[in-house]
Amino acid sequence: MKKQLIVIASAVVVAAAIAVGVFFAVGGGSAAVVRTAPEDILVSPEWVQERSGDVVIFDIGRSFDDYAEGHVPGAAWVDRSIIAATVDGVSNVLPDPAVVAADLEELGLRADTPVVVYDAGAGTWSSRLFWALEYIGHEQVHLLDGGFATWSATGAEVSTEIALPQRGEFTANVRDSLLASFEEVVGFIDSDSALILDARSPDEFAGTDVRAARGGHIPGSVNIDWANNRGDEGLFLSIEQLAAVYRDALDGRNGPAITLCQGGFRAAHSYVALRVLGHEDARMYDGSWAEWGNREDAPISQGVN
Repeated sequence: MKKQLIVIASAVVVAAAIAVGVFFAVGGGSAAVVRTAPEDILVSPEWVQERSGDVVIFDIGRSFDDYAEGHVPGAAWVDRSIIAATVDGVSNVLPDPAVVAADLEELGLRADTPVVVYDAGAGTWSSRLFWALEYIGHEQVHLLDGGFATWSATGAEVSTEIALPQRGEFTANVRDSLLASFEEVVGFIDSDSALILDARSPDEFAGTDVRAARGGHIPGSVNIDWANNRGDEGLFLSIEQLAAVYRDALDGRNGPAITLCQGGFRAAHSYVALRVLGHEDARMYDGSWAEWGNREDAPISQGVN
């Protein structure tokens, strides 16, 4: 009976996506990528509880003290620096994928075991870890929607026991198609099929809130603030609501959708939103505005579009 319900629920999600015209058939540059189905990406506390002992759980973005005061039972604490470092003068970019894989392997990452990621609740750190895990080649990554805030609010068990996971077994198998470089983004500026999606605030996009040497946005990019992905309680919007948010931006575009922000966190949240919508060629420009806004050779527009 439970399997039947799961199949029916998945069918409903797919049908809803088709109905609003945002479900993307497998194709494009990432067609061969094996990863979590769109309808299975976001999971609830109940989903995690039912699979206790059968999944690897990572707590990211919170301080170790906060983790020690209470966390999802069995969750391993992940230091932020594992997925955000300064590389070649650009802050908050992903370190060497092989190093990332090795660090997470030490915390129990296994290629054959599903992974659940969560943060305090905003979803930006967990989304970045979600993207990083997909980028280094893990095929079964899930995100606890609402993070620890939602876990606690449901009355689920909270542990204060520091998890000491056994070393896992994982080797990075980098998926280059999930990461866009500066040069690739430049090449997409005049593309009619690609979408350059800026997840920053409208003021940052317009250039009035400047957080680099120069303010503004990439010419031709579209601004959808990452906060539009979330509802009042901090959860991701329903698929129908997300579809409405992205419908105009995606209309008529059958190429890659490249997300960016200031430092790869809000962009990761929008990457997850696109994945939930079924976009098969979502990518992230990890350098984001921390790189673009500080390069003299980067073309910049200002104002709104």
